[in-house]
Amino acid sequence: PKVVIDELFEAPELRTLLYRECVEWGTPIDMELGGAAFVMSVLWLSAIWKLSVGGTHTLAHAMTQACLREGVSFLESADVCRIVVENGKAVGAETVDGRTFKARHVVASSADVKQTLLDLVGEENLSDVWKHRARHFRYGPSHVLGTTAWCLREAPHYKSADVDPEIDRCFYTVVGFEDPDQILDYIRSAYGGHIPERPGAGVWVNSIFDPSQAPPGFHSATGWLFFPTGDSLSQEEWDEVRQTHNGRLLELWSQYAPNMTTANVLADRLYTPEQMEMKNRMRLGDFSNGAFAIDQLNSARPFPEAAQYRTEIDGLYLCGASSHPGGGIHAGCGYNAYRAIAEDHGLTELWEPEGRIY
Repeated sequence: PKVVIDELFEAPELRTLLYRECVEWGTPIDMELGGAAFVMSVLWLSAIWKLSVGGTHTLAHAMTQACLREGVSFLESADVCRIVVENGKAVGAETVDGRTFKARHVVASSADVKQTLLDLVGEENLSDVWKHRARHFRYGPSHVLGTTAWCLREAPHYKSADVDPEIDRCFYTVVGFEDPDQILDYIRSAYGGHIPERPGAGVWVNSIFDPSQAPPGFHSATGWLFFPTGDSLSQEEWDEVRQTHNGRLLELWSQYAPNMTTANVLADRLYTPEQMEMKNRMRLGDFSNGAFAIDQLNSARPFPEAAQYRTEIDGLYLCGASSHPGGGIHAGCGYNAYRAIAEDHGLTELWEPEGRIY
């Protein structure tokens, strides 16, 4: 994308912003192909971002209710330890507590491709080609983010808002960078396995638009930081990052929003990539559960033989972020996988009947 950004935009401010957007979208800044598609996607998608009232968890709850309406059953705290394969066909799943659930038609896995194929299916059920492909599937570094969360007495008030008051009401604000080179250093440090020296971030204050996300009279802010993969640092080093990095960010933030001082902060927390792997099943902290590289994108994601959401195990489908189009709150992977399942098994395409509420 860098080549396309530099060709289309002369202003260093715009280049700085779009370089930073590469981080948000998980696009390797120096990837040789896909630059035009990246710029077009950013300009289009950034204009249609939506806010879930009450927090993103309300979207998950709404999706759960939609599934329940269709007769779906859910099991909580039931980790799957094995996909049961009989005569080359996926016939069910076994949980760590010893229960086995038989599949009526298919097994669909949203776990990453390595966990699905190597750990749950087992290498003994895979051909040499599929074992090789799964073993060599790569994660990070372009999708690895740290998340910073803040409880504030008041929302940030930026110096630039003295010129344009609407700046304080931006849905998303990039803070801490003065020129494109700072962003490039920031990105390449993380690619190289190091915490970027400059702790800039993309931040948002949803409570400005949705007061339910903070107590009356207060605000909540969240931000994304670009970090190296979870295995780049030792646990002791990550512990130190969680203790110090927010303080460094606040010091930098206050240069642009003078009210962002320790007196304005009621509480704060930083979530690091190795925590994301443990809590959210994101390998190495990669929110797309798979590197964005030419050989792992589009019709080659996660690898060519599995790019249509089907596997060599009859009845087993991939519907997680390791598949196209990757991670994010868009449901694209699941939608595409269901299209494949519906085609293979003659199922109704649920979105087609008229009168549906979703």
